[in-house]
Amino acid sequence: MKAKTVLFISLSLLTLLTWRAKIFAQQHKHEHGHEHEKEVLPAEKEKPVPKAPILAPPAPQLEEGIPAGEFFAVSFTPNGRYLAVSARWSARFGAHEQRTVNILDARSGKLVAYYLPNRFYEGIQLALAFSPDGRFLAVGGLDGRVYLWDTKSAKLLRTLNFTAPPGPVETLAFSPDGKFLAIGGRDGRLRIYQRTGEDWSQLSLIFNREIVKGDLTAPTPRLPGKGILSPKEREEIEKMIAALRLKNPPFVKAVAFDPKGRWIAVAGTGEVVGAKEGIIVLPFHPKQDSSPIAVLKGHSKGVDLKSLAVGTGAQLKPPKPWVNDLAVSRDGRYLISAGWDGTVRVWDMTTFKEIRKLESPKTPTGRIATRIYNACAISPDNRYAAAGGFGNRVDVWELASGRLVVSLRVDNIVETVAFSPDGKMLVAGGWDGFLRAWQVGSWRPLWQYTHTFIEKEIPKPKPLK
Repeated sequence: MKAKTVLFISLSLLTLLTWRAKIFAQQHKHEHGHEHEKEVLPAEKEKPVPKAPILAPPAPQLEEGIPAGEFFAVSFTPNGRYLAVSARWSARFGAHEQRTVNILDARSGKLVAYYLPNRFYEGIQLALAFSPDGRFLAVGGLDGRVYLWDTKSAKLLRTLNFTAPPGPVETLAFSPDGKFLAIGGRDGRLRIYQRTGEDWSQLSLIFNREIVKGDLTAPTPRLPGKGILSPKEREEIEKMIAALRLKNPPFVKAVAFDPKGRWIAVAGTGEVVGAKEGIIVLPFHPKQDSSPIAVLKGHSKGVDLKSLAVGTGAQLKPPKPWVNDLAVSRDGRYLISAGWDGTVRVWDMTTFKEIRKLESPKTPTGRIATRIYNACAISPDNRYAAAGGFGNRVDVWELASGRLVVSLRVDNIVETVAFSPDGKMLVAGGWDGFLRAWQVGSWRPLWQYTHTFIEKEIPKPKPLK
């Protein structure tokens, strides 16, 4: 009975943080000959349901219900013609994976090209950003690198290597003038690079500062030595427990530039340096010792730590609440933030005050995890705010009133949402293996896309017009 109890306790840990922890655990060990960068670098049918359109055909599945594919990040070109999307796709029975950046025709959802460095990316790509003029595409993720592409020539200009500490990249963003690139990762630091030439083949590191701090894991108790488990089974379960024992991971999860170039907002996990918690707003251009012009607090107050707790005992507390994403309005007046507390906060960036709290639909007791938001977006006309996460839906509110307009259902966790530059389309993707697009206003489905497994020769990137 003791052994069965051990198994039950171990499996009970696979609750709130299971999928998220698997992402954290998918960092690959690399053997390569790259040198670390120096600070200065040289040259699916429709089936309508009340109040919420639904486009949810059966998701592709592998054995035991393991998702066959996921989408993690999207970015529109400024003219709205193309859409870059990061995908992870498993071969049948998990023989191998393909990690790609796919370029789609935004109007039809049809594949145009892949942007791949030789073959596939070594890790899942969590962050994508086009420069303001659409010429450059920055890609970053779990392989600890940032790839800088010239989309006019379809050439890889530069690769920034973070394969030793600081490690994986979580977020990146170009400044409004396209001359600066902000990068946040899993070492809790914000780095800002400036290009020193006509393109991003030459750049220099001008800002490098710790924003959040914390610990990756808590002490892990060992399983009892007696029972029906073999030594190998015991070892595997202990490894699984260790992977889920997140404490306060120091990740910079989101950065957002003011479109008018006045500030940069940074948010993440763990303890904020000098503020405990909150969204840090720094002047732009920041100096190494620049003080924040504002700290936007609020998400931590709405988290019920007792409800979020996994298992029993002091060591099984969840990580500190975090902000998962930021989005700024086109005019720079509003910033929205998505977090673990099941809210999207709306901030007036002229006063740096919270003016509205957009809350997720209430969920049954014990389903607190379905309230967590991973991603958010603001429509270009400031009319709507959208967010998606663990609730298997994309919620859309009126920004001015806070009224929930619609909840668009999907089949699994949502990792990314975005409005098109003309404000006529909303796209979202995640763990169900589909990227979906809806028409803003009517909320009817427009198209859906799922990654095509590459069986033959890897296609070369194509120039984007």
